[in-house]
Amino acid sequence: MRRSIAVLLAPMAVVAAAVLLSGCSGSSDAQGPSKTQAMTLGTPAPAPSTVPPTPSPTPAPFTYVVQDGDTVGGIADQFGVTVGSLVQANQLADETSISVGQALTIPGVTATPRPTPGPTTTTADNLVGMHFIMPIAGACLTPDDDQMPNAPRDYRAGIHEGVDFFTSYACVDVPKDTPALSVADGTVIRADHEYRALTQQQIDDLEAESAAQGYTSEGTLDKFRGRQVWIDHGNGIVTRYCHLDGIPQNIQPGVHVKQGDTVGYVGDTGTPESASQPGYEIHLHFEIRTGDTYLGAGLDPAQTRAAYEAVFGITSP
Repeated sequence: MRRSIAVLLAPMAVVAAAVLLSGCSGSSDAQGPSKTQAMTLGTPAPAPSTVPPTPSPTPAPFTYVVQDGDTVGGIADQFGVTVGSLVQANQLADETSISVGQALTIPGVTATPRPTPGPTTTTADNLVGMHFIMPIAGACLTPDDDQMPNAPRDYRAGIHEGVDFFTSYACVDVPKDTPALSVADGTVIRADHEYRALTQQQIDDLEAESAAQGYTSEGTLDKFRGRQVWIDHGNGIVTRYCHLDGIPQNIQPGVHVKQGDTVGYVGDTGTPESASQPGYEIHLHFEIRTGDTYLGAGLDPAQTRAAYEAVFGITSP
């Protein structure tokens, strides 16, 4: 009898164990059937939730505070925008109506400014702090150190303080009346419209005076530069355009000029041959003045060339 009861109870125990096991497996997912159960029952698995990306905030426009020596054209070049867009964005009366400390909105710029256009040299720092174009369109820097600053000028017991742009040395022809271009934005501070050419006697006297004293005085040097235009670019930087044959009538002291504007026409005024051999010394003598001296003062020829390459954005090979 006991054996019969045991035999009878055995199948029931198996069924109970199966029920117990089924309940245990379901307790791990109180919210619904497991993935396996869902597949068995034909119920599709829930789709994964998608979180929409957070939109990027609209960046605020970039604001630039005007510094001493800044011009609208220079600021526009620095940030890669047009002068017109800068004037319009800030409701300026014109492109000259800015003042030191004024905050300007730079249209289309939201982060750091673009670097000043133009390649930079790896051989020297830009001692001027701004990028210049060549004063003669299409010209290159002369390869002749005798036409660079610090070259001796024995005829007047002095040294050269600028760069000469001659035909055959400047990569382009530089005949008489070639336009001399402003290398950067600035304000005209000298324009010799009333220049009177030196006579041969005056040239001889000036050379004799320099030889006698062993140096060229500033007054004599100024006369040897001939007809000139000077442009102030701010921060103590002045450029000089010398030996000019003529000057446009609109180039007057106090006038603002933009980079690339014609400020004079190439000639030979003030040169030693201007009276004895007119037309022989046709070239532009160009100077960069930094404070009370010229760029390159005290440097050797290689350092001087590197300094001018940096200013003109020329990369040495």
